[in-house]
Amino acid sequence: MAEVLFILLIVYVVYVVQSVVYKKDTKKEVPPEVKPTVVAETVKKPEVKKIVEKAKPATKKVTPKKVTTAKRVATPKVKAKPVSASLRNPETGDVDKIATSYRMTKRWIKDALVVEGLLPKVYKTAELDDAAKAKIDKALVKLAKMDKYK
Repeated sequence: MAEVLFILLIVYVVYVVQSVVYKKDTKKEVPPEVKPTVVAETVKKPEVKKIVEKAKPATKKVTPKKVTTAKRVATPKVKAKPVSASLRNPETGDVDKIATSYRMTKRWIKDALVVEGLLPKVYKTAELDDAAKAKIDKALVKLAKMDKYK
């Protein structure tokens, strides 16, 4: 019985291979249609030459402006970004990189932020807003500067 099934399988495989090979050969190659070529003449436009004179820039005396302390404009604070460094877990000695988002940071780093008093609690993903992210970024920078975690 096994021999009969094997022979039928062989015949079927040969049939499939033959049909694929002959299908490729029977495709008719259609010659591309010959499109009539249109010869277009280019129109020559007379060139107009313009003479451009460069004017000399007027020199002005620039006096440096004095900025007094009362008139200084407060520059916006740059958002504190987490240091792209690694932190060492003091308990196990493992070294992990600081992730760019709080969601992706390791659990021990989140716990260390709370233990060191840099954050009031470990934030959940739903609790993250712009104010919380700013606090977290500043806390991560401070944590990375601590000798205990270098």
